[in-house]
Amino acid sequence: MSLRKLFRAAWPRFRNTAQPDKRQRVLEILRQQYIDEAKDVRQFTEHARRMAYPHFRERLQRIAEEERSHVAWLASQIQALGGETPHPDFPVNDDGRNIWACLRMDEEEERRDEGSFVERINALQPDHPELAEGLRRIRAAEKRHREELLDLALKSNPNGLPVLSIDQGELEQQKQDWLEQQKMEWFDKRRAAWEAGGKQTPWAEWVAEREVEWNVCELPTRELQWIRRVAEQRLKENSSA
Repeated sequence: MSLRKLFRAAWPRFRNTAQPDKRQRVLEILRQQYIDEAKDVRQFTEHARRMAYPHFRERLQRIAEEERSHVAWLASQIQALGGETPHPDFPVNDDGRNIWACLRMDEEEERRDEGSFVERINALQPDHPELAEGLRRIRAAEKRHREELLDLALKSNPNGLPVLSIDQGELEQQKQDWLEQQKMEWFDKRRAAWEAGGKQTPWAEWVAEREVEWNVCELPTRELQWIRRVAEQRLKENSSA
């Protein structure tokens, strides 16, 4: 029997044994995301309960509700694949922190999750683009939540609300200028690697790919870096006032 015939005869058996492994990998990714989202719901709900100001509490409760919808979607996808949803048991974290410190902790944990989002989306994209798109929507919502959490943390600062010395129009222009500089530096590094690799991709195609990479992967991270820069400036101005 030829090698081609041997391969054709063995392929169904190989496919049947490989598919369960792929399915388990997809379920593992979804379960890990489910646990992360469930933990967020638990923390945001608890911190909302401790929030003294009603309008701040309502904002945090709304964030928790959005996170809860992510949990529900992930549960439906896990069950559709024949898996069981996790039942994580998160301990009550009562370490005496004030609500301002808790909100900063929430924002920092959300920021640390960014790397996991990118890895999971990339892992799902080839065979399950619909699941990858679902995680992208969750990632976009998480970005909004991080911005809101940082805003809440600053406004609930026990030392008072810091005020920037420049108006919002000037601040937005500074942001755009900073992002443009970041993009140029990032693009130059990527181009140097492309040239060192022998320019195997045509220039126009390569530029188009880099634009997508910047907008999807890099820009959200740089925007969060800008938010943190502004927050640190606000805290510095407040401490010196």
